[in-house]
Amino acid sequence: MGRNLLIILVLGTFFVSACGNVQKNGDAPVHNEQGKIVINEANTQTLAKLQELKELSEANYRIADANTQMVEWRGREVALLKKYRLQVEQEAEEQIALQKQQLEEEYQLKLFNLRMRLESLKMRSKERTLWEDQIEDLRLEREARLALLQKKKQAYIDEKMKAYKIGMQQRLDAKASSLP
Repeated sequence: MGRNLLIILVLGTFFVSACGNVQKNGDAPVHNEQGKIVINEANTQTLAKLQELKELSEANYRIADANTQMVEWRGREVALLKKYRLQVEQEAEEQIALQKQQLEEEYQLKLFNLRMRLESLKMRSKERTLWEDQIEDLRLEREARLALLQKKKQAYIDEKMKAYKIGMQQRLDAKASSLP
């Protein structure tokens, strides 16, 4: 609605300014014997300018309309992309959930046993440091394996999203080529 109002306002301004130029030049319409207006050269030029303005306005409207449609289509596609990404992330999480749980359980028991030994045994500081280092090494190993699972999950997501994005771009390109 606002776009149409703007176009009408612009066209009206052009028409008024074009008509104003005719009056300023002193080119009043000339009537023949039958009372019909005779179009002189100045009026012909003004009419040609008005037709040019009309064609330019129509072309600008078509371009603006096409751009608006593309923005709407892109917005819909981006919303679908976000929804699809959430779905893919959930699928990826489900795929690695069991492995992640097994990994956590495996290390949880090992770390618990090492901590219990460390707490229950009285040892010298050097021995204590060795046990603490062993716990830290085990914790780092667990973190590294969890990072590998996350990397696997992200690779799955990236692969699925890449294919979807290619399809999305093809759909947008097809819609853009169908515009006048």
